[in-house]
Amino acid sequence: MKEREFNLIEEPWIRVMKEDLQVDTLSLRDTLFRCQEYMDLGGENQPQNFAMLRFLLALTYTVFSRVDEKGHENDISEIADPDEAKGEIFRRWRELWNLGHFPREPFEEYFEKWHDRFWLFDPERPFWQVPSANGGTKYKVTKLISDISESNNKIRIFASRSGEGARCISFEEAARNLLFVNGFDDTSGKKKSEENDSKRTDSIGPGWLGKIGGIQAVGNNLFKTLMLNMVFLKDGEELWEESALPSWEQPTLREKDRVIVPVPDNLPEILTLQSRRMILSRTEDGVTGFNLLGGDFYSKQDSGGILKEQMTVWSESTNVGKKLFSPHKIRVGRQAWRDFGNCFVQCHKENSKANRHMPGIVCWIRTLQACDLIPADMPIQFRLIALEYINRNFSIKDFGSDTLTIFPKLISTKYAVIQEEIEKEVAKCQEASTALRQLIDDIKVASGGDAEKSSSKSDKSDSLFYYAVDIPFRNWLLKIHGPVMDDKSAFRELIDEWEKQAREIALTIAAKEEEKADLKSYVGKVVNDFAKSTKHLYSLPLADQLYKRKIYKIYPKVGDMQ
Repeated sequence: MKEREFNLIEEPWIRVMKEDLQVDTLSLRDTLFRCQEYMDLGGENQPQNFAMLRFLLALTYTVFSRVDEKGHENDISEIADPDEAKGEIFRRWRELWNLGHFPREPFEEYFEKWHDRFWLFDPERPFWQVPSANGGTKYKVTKLISDISESNNKIRIFASRSGEGARCISFEEAARNLLFVNGFDDTSGKKKSEENDSKRTDSIGPGWLGKIGGIQAVGNNLFKTLMLNMVFLKDGEELWEESALPSWEQPTLREKDRVIVPVPDNLPEILTLQSRRMILSRTEDGVTGFNLLGGDFYSKQDSGGILKEQMTVWSESTNVGKKLFSPHKIRVGRQAWRDFGNCFVQCHKENSKANRHMPGIVCWIRTLQACDLIPADMPIQFRLIALEYINRNFSIKDFGSDTLTIFPKLISTKYAVIQEEIEKEVAKCQEASTALRQLIDDIKVASGGDAEKSSSKSDKSDSLFYYAVDIPFRNWLLKIHGPVMDDKSAFRELIDEWEKQAREIALTIAAKEEEKADLKSYVGKVVNDFAKSTKHLYSLPLADQLYKRKIYKIYPKVGDMQ
């Protein structure tokens, strides 16, 4: 075998999707030069695409933070005057956006300089790998395949492939999943034997991307997606303090197992954090496995520094006024609009328990719109990435994604009141869903079921309600743009219109559930509450009456008492 093989600049390995959903596999060079021809990345799953997007963003940001759209050297980080630097950022971004594709010359010069850092197999600097990882936990190739992701101790019964395809994979697929495992790996990796110090209590922890609630902007082609996510200003406001330094440009890669590192103040280094030390095992036919050690991770105490991560949703801080935020994990199967408040509503109010930090990418899009770099009437799609672990993060259980399309003007600071009203409507959906859950539970008890074993612990009723309101709510959000945003009465009418629709949906679902009930539920069942020395009658008529009372309180008819 050749010691040096498969250069990612030249060899096809990145999967990209056309508008007709057909997928091509391109080299890194062709991906960047032809990204305007493709709708999106087309990898095996969205978490893998998210890891790939961050890699591509690290590269594009590195290049265009150093040179302008014509390839002339002018490093943003070396411009002394902050206002001048921001002016150049906006000018450069506008020129690239209007061009509609990336110019060739800057990338060709970059690839010529850094060509040797993009060999997938190399005795000294294999891409995204470190040779010292040979001493780490050894895995079969099934752990590398992102749509299987088996551990050594757990084999998926319903795997997406079998036979030779699960024993050996191509170099191109291995390269894609190298990024996936680095970002989303579970906690099954073991410590090196020579570091098995009984005083050490730190855990390997999931990869960095597995710890965050991923969020990205999505354009109508891959070029626009890359441009929209190329965050030149932290949180859309502050200049990055350091010059770009992606992992492949670093003079030496850290080889020690599990290293706490400070959060860097440059975007490419954050995007290419080496959460794992890995080295691939191969034959002439392909990759058969890999070895893995823990990699770099951020200190939990560095909560302020972690905010430099631009592509995550944040959990609210319990300390009002303090930057004690942590990434907010996205739940698999949860509709993106249910996280509207976490994504788009900034909240730092005095005497309020609410304390939020908006995702950096959302703030950046808001800045682009405020500076008229993107039109206010161009809908922007945001994609949330969800990945769920089980057994204390020891293996991946499931993953998924969802998108939400809104008009960028909606996230402007000018429309904070509208944002808060939308969040209230999201909260009302949860109230209605909870009421439906109680109705279903009460009917089951009235039919003879056990009051202690209700469906409240399941997501069935949530699924019923949210499935029914999903498309209507998305369509309603798209009506919030243009003149209605500056007309209080028109916006109030829009809210009334939605609440009437939501009320009808809630009542219709209940009617269908009640039709399924047996005759016993109409007579009902008396349940003794021994703890309170009381009795309670469960019957369908009573449950229906209680449910409707709740729904009309959540969604009053226009003119009713609020």
